[in-house]
Amino acid sequence: MYQLIIRPHAVEMAENAYQWYEEQQTGLGDLFMSELDSCYDKIEVWPISYNIIRKDFRQIVLKRFPFVIVYKIVQERVVVYSVFHTSRNPRKKFRKR
Repeated sequence: MYQLIIRPHAVEMAENAYQWYEEQQTGLGDLFMSELDSCYDKIEVWPISYNIIRKDFRQIVLKRFPFVIVYKIVQERVVVYSVFHTSRNPRKKFRKR
């Protein structure tokens, strides 16, 4: 199993999404976080299973929410760079904050 490292910018993006969903409907943010955690578990175990989208960046798509997780495999680690809403400018997916 790989070590999962979530960059601060990705944590911030996930927290913002959680807050927005909770404002829309109580409990919806929890569903978002549950699905996000499920995707984290998948990439921690099978990181090479998901498509390369640019250079060494890969992404996994959340099923019920319009988000993708953008990550890189670096040695024995999976580094998550963003939790990205799919309606945003795709170029912003690859920022390494």
